[in-house]
Amino acid sequence: MSMRSHRFLGLVAVAALAAGCEGGPAAPADPELEPELAMEQMAAEATRGGDADNASAFSSAALALRLGIRPSEIEVKIQNEQVIYKALVVGVVRTARDGRVLMRHLIAWTGNRRPAAILQVSSRSDQALFGPPSGQNDLAESPGRARGSWADLVNHQRWIATAGSADMELAGTGGPCPIQPVTDPPVTCVLAGYDIRINGNFELLSRGGQPGGGEHLEIHTNADGVNGVVVAPAQE
Repeated sequence: MSMRSHRFLGLVAVAALAAGCEGGPAAPADPELEPELAMEQMAAEATRGGDADNASAFSSAALALRLGIRPSEIEVKIQNEQVIYKALVVGVVRTARDGRVLMRHLIAWTGNRRPAAILQVSSRSDQALFGPPSGQNDLAESPGRARGSWADLVNHQRWIATAGSADMELAGTGGPCPIQPVTDPPVTCVLAGYDIRINGNFELLSRGGQPGGGEHLEIHTNADGVNGVVVAPAQE
């Protein structure tokens, strides 16, 4: 990952903290704070583990909530069980070797007030494939590659997508976000909608953080017009 990309991802994280300090009618109400805090905690854990992609995904989702974005409700099928999740997609414009790319981060969660489970999927392509996890992978430089995880926060389990597909297409953009992030240099935030199709095989991580324990989950979700945003540098 380039130093420029690191700097922009840092700005996104700073914007999340700054937006959390702002008030006003567009700011999330108290019952919505728990998902933000859970995502910020998972972003911090990913940062400590050197996982920039996942850190960006969770911090970006926390930012979207703090900027006043209301999640959509989607149906997620885990094995044979259908569960309603709240979901949003954050698109972050980054600079890669082949030009500007749109990193898409789907974050979906279920639970009353405090999240009980969180599904996260990231890619830079409309259509992408899950594969064996790689600690050295930078998704911005990997067209056609996706990463995904499902965290069971109640039972303290984390599952990683090792096969399947992730389609996340920007369906359209709208007006500015209810709250604009405040950073230097500035970034902009606009409302967006995404069509998603996730079909993945997820493997349980061992205590050592590696898949391969033999336990699998099939996780699927299909939804159109999922609420989200596009966050981009305001100037080059």
